[in-house]
Amino acid sequence: MHLPPSNMKELNIRPARLTDLDALLALETSSFTGDRLTRARLRHWITAPNGLLLVACGDNINTPALAGYALVMTRRNSRRARLYSIAIAAQARGKGLGQRLIEHCFDPLRAQGQQSLYLEVAAGNTRAITLYKRLGFTQFGIAEGYYDDGQDALRMQRPL
Repeated sequence: MHLPPSNMKELNIRPARLTDLDALLALETSSFTGDRLTRARLRHWITAPNGLLLVACGDNINTPALAGYALVMTRRNSRRARLYSIAIAAQARGKGLGQRLIEHCFDPLRAQGQQSLYLEVAAGNTRAITLYKRLGFTQFGIAEGYYDDGQDALRMQRPL
């Protein structure tokens, strides 16, 4: 498997393509033990008009591995988008890629007329919570027993 560049700024962030499906599924499987997106759902979100699925990858279009992805969903008659999932390959974690992916979502969402972005994050995921706070997200609630493993989720949002 091709490793992402050591400098995360060398990675391109672009909308996912159907040719990314195998790499997206591999990243999903390696990143999560439960609450995973299936191949069918990933395929759906690549082309769904109410979704924004961005991937981070190297310049080489033949690179089979992705360094990360961010999936945002929108709903008709709502100005509030949802960061549904974000995954970063193990070798790319801690290098600012998650922040870059989320920030790349802001302009396309604003262009669609979205006014805020919200998410759920496992209450015990302090690393992600720190990132979201750094990006301007604030907690507005708790969803008890939200995840497959019974863990609670913090509900967070930020204006766009």
